[in-house]
Amino acid sequence: MSLNDILITDTGRQQRRRVGRGLGSGIGKTGGRGSKGEGSRTGGKNRGPLFEGGQFPFWMRLPKRGFSNHEHKVTYQTIDLARALKRVKGKELTLETLETAGLINAGTRVKIVGGRAEGAVKVERAVSIVVNRVSGPVKAAIEAAGGTIKELDLEAAPKDAQA
Repeated sequence: MSLNDILITDTGRQQRRRVGRGLGSGIGKTGGRGSKGEGSRTGGKNRGPLFEGGQFPFWMRLPKRGFSNHEHKVTYQTIDLARALKRVKGKELTLETLETAGLINAGTRVKIVGGRAEGAVKVERAVSIVVNRVSGPVKAAIEAAGGTIKELDLEAAPKDAQA
């Protein structure tokens, strides 16, 4: 038996149809799209599952329901404390120092986070932190090292909204 005697009957995958490769192929020229019209063009008749042929769609006939708080959602850019202390050499971690160190973008709210387990956050020097939010383990580690924390969002919010 030699290599030319091997007959491969099933490759396990059907080959893709190469359309538009000459008239002799049987699927050349228009490539099975017909001639002219929207369907012959790229992106034509690409309408999605909810399109009902121009009829006013069912989902638009239904009333709006519920409430979305998406536009009022407050998002924070989280920064690891160890990474921040490595990049910022001074005694202050503020929004400005984090921005100059390249850790955050301008105008973003920042939350300093650390390890989840107790004792996972290690702070060797006393640091003053002035950011929007600080996680619990980080707060405990900074205060144990003799540092101070000022959370901007908690000061701006009214007292009854700090739940």
